[in-house]
Parts: sequence; structure tokens; C-alpha cells
Amino acid sequence: MSRSTPRKSRHRQRASTSGPRQVAASDYESDTAQYMENRETSAAAPPNPQPARDNTELSLRVLRRYQPGIRSILAIAANAVAYNFLEATQGWEKHGAEGTMFVCEQEPLVSSEVAPLVVPRVCVFVLNRRSMENLEIDLLRVTDCEVVGELIVFRLENDAGGVSSNNNQGEDGAGAAKKIVGLWIHADETNTREVHASLILGAWQQGRQALGAYIHAMAAGAPGNGAFDSDVQAPAAPESSSIAGKQLSVRELFGNMPSSADGNDAITAALQNQLSLVSSFEGWLTRNREADGDRNIINRVQRRLSSYRRWLGAVQSPENSSDDLEPWVMDVQVTSGDDGEHVVVVRGPGSSEPIQIVTKEDTELKYLLNDNYLGYMTKICHAFSKAEDTLRELFRITSELNEETSHLSQPADATVKTYIRSLQEYNDMKDIGQQLIGLVAENRGVPVRSLYEAGEFGVTFPR
Repeated sequence: MSRSTPRKSRHRQRASTSGPRQVAASDYESDTAQYMENRETSAAAPPNPQPARDNTELSLRVLRRYQPGIRSILAIAANAVAYNFLEATQGWEKHGAEGTMFVCEQEPLVSSEVAPLVVPRVCVFVLNRRSMENLEIDLLRVTDCEVVGELIVFRLENDAGGVSSNNNQGEDGAGAAKKIVGLWIHADETNTREVHASLILGAWQQGRQALGAYIHAMAAGAPGNGAFDSDVQAPAAPESSSIAGKQLSVRELFGNMPSSADGNDAITAALQNQLSLVSSFEGWLTRNREADGDRNIINRVQRRLSSYRRWLGAVQSPENSSDDLEPWVMDVQVTSGDDGEHVVVVRGPGSSEPIQIVTKEDTELKYLLNDNYLGYMTKICHAFSKAEDTLRELFRITSELNEETSHLSQPADATVKTYIRSLQEYNDMKDIGQQLIGLVAENRGVPVRSLYEAGEFGVTFPR
């Protein structure tokens, strides 16, 4: 039996006397360290940080394109569907508006001449995903609001002016009396529908109460005689109020405010609003005639007011708006006379000679200049002057608009709807043609592309 060959012992590595061996860093490691350092530096201090914008801000930008008067968004519902109530069938049918619903705060209605009051304004806006016509419900134009089952029901004014589509009245027009609109809100959470309904009802009640206070102040001739009380509370849903024997609706009272009416409707509403204010001011002048005595100032203001009323009655179209009227400006100046007397010089309204009032007592001078007499008449005359200028500007713009639209073959909104309908028909026919070409290619066992390249069916790929 052979003996195993003795093996050599393994070489044991001796410790180096020169210390640990130095390993040079590779180019890859050097580049990686530098790259990571640059990334950390750039991440720590971004050069131009962009401000973060949430969905509410973006939605507000979109809504202001349709309604610039929107100030803020109070609530958002992911989906809402609008319905119209049909009197004939006593049932509901879809309005045609469906999409995200916004409860928006708008610019308030401010009255500083006749009744110093601020009326809050809130609207319900549905951004329609079904068509280009959105749904907007002005809560000030809603005479009744309640929750019926799963619907929030809005009863609009007789003129149907409280609902609009992209700031224009819908196809129902102003002939639909007592229009009723229902709004169904998708309950993505347990209490979504209840929360939104409570918010809308609260905003409607607050706006209508403030509006009722304004109407009552108008009926009482609030300014100048101390009859206006800011604590006056009106019924929750007043439809109209009688002022100087004339029945006025909410739309007539705020006819000079921005609304969804077109040019002619805006002119009519503005004229009716001015006539109501003239009646209110005439009532104030009649009540204060005794305080005027023999000064003859109220008679002069009444003559100017009567000529303005006749002008408002005659001007029903832009063609008749060029009639010249006497100036509205009423100027009051006080000078010092002999023996401590004060001379009050009243110029206007109209082109009559100035009226001088001589007074020796400071109490009488104070009475003449306060808001119960000359001060108030001066402010109202100034307000009517501005209103007349605004009417003339409205007549001018309407005339230019009518001149431009007279050259159109059809209204602008009808043209847009025609193009949209034609585009939809084109897309439907294109889809059907593509499906037929696909069936032909499948029966022939060839790629669809080959049929387009051959141009057999009159369609080719764009070059």
C-alpha cells in the first residue's frame, strides 16, 4: 500500500510592515459622490419654488370665467342633477344640466342712495358636463326653497329670471311662469346632501330677509325722514312690495344691477327701476313740502323730477335716447353776510336762477344743510344724474350691439349650437366608417393600414 505524498504547507501571508494597503477610489465612485452631493444641495434649496394651488382655487378661476362676480366658493358637491317640474304631468323631467355643483358667494347688492343697505348674494352653480350651457340659480330670485325627499326645490319668480345658462336665459325663456327647479345632489358621504341643503336654505333665508328689509325701507321712504330702521325684518320670502301705488318685483327693484338678462331686458329693467325710485323720491318731496315753506326749492326739484319721469316714459329704445334734458346738478354754497348772517345759495337742478336763503341762527343753517333737507336732495339729484348717464351709456352699447348682430345670419348662440351639432354628426359618421373598414380588413385577412394606404374607400393616412 503506497504512502500518500506529503503536501507542502500553505504559505501564510505575513503582515506588511508598511501599513494597510491603500486602494485608490475608482472614477465611478468619485462621480457618484459628486452627483449625490449636487442632488442634496439642489433638493435643499430649490431655485424657484412654485406656490401650491388647491382644487378650490382652480375651480374659482374656472367659475369666474362664466360669472366674474363670484367672490368665493362656500361648498362643493361632486355631482348634481337638475330637474324641471312639469305642471301638465305633475312630474319631473331632467333639465339637461349635470355636473359638479358649487355654492358661491357673489358680490353683494349695495344701495347707498335710497336705502343704505347691503344685500348678500349667493348662487348655486352647476358646471354642466352634458353641454356648454351651465346652470346658475340666483337665490335672490327664488321665492320659495325647501327640501322635498332627495331634491332641493327652488320656486323662481314669475319672470323666470332666477335661473340662467351661461348668463343667458335657457330655452324656456321668460314665458315660463312659476318655474320650479329641483336639484338632486349625489351623497358621496353620509350627510353630504343634508349639509349642502342646510347651507343653501340658510343663504336663501338670509338674502331674502335683507332684500325684504330693503323693500320695506323703499316703501317707507327710508332716507331723509328717519323712517329707515336697520333692524327691520321682512318675511322670509317676499315676492313684491307696493311702492307709491306701483307693484314692483325684485327684478324691477334691482334692474340696474348685473343680471342674466340680455340688452333689451336690461334696458327695460333699468327703466322700471328708475321709475320706482322716482315715485319714492316724489313721495318724500310731498311729505316735506311744508318744511320747505316759501323757499320754492322742493317745487324746483319736483319739476326736474317730472321731466325726468316723462323722459323715462318716452325712452323705450336706443333711438329715442338723444333727447336733451336740463342738468341734474344741485349745488349748495354758504357765504357770510352782514351782522353775522349766513347766505345759502342753491343752484339747480335745472337752469333756473339761484335761490338765496338768508339765515341768522346757526340752528336754522344746520337744519338747511343736514340730510333731512338740502343735504338729502343734493345726494339724490347726484344719484339720478349718474343713473341717467348710465342709461345713456346702456343705450349706446345696445345700439352698437344691435348694429353688429344685424349682420349675422342667425344669433351667435344658434351658430355655436349648429357647429357643435355638425361636429357631433361628423364624429358619429367617422366612427361608423372606421368600424366598416375594420370589418372589411378582417374579412380579407389584411391589416387595416393597408386599406388606408390603398385609398380604396376614399380615406388615406395624413401625410
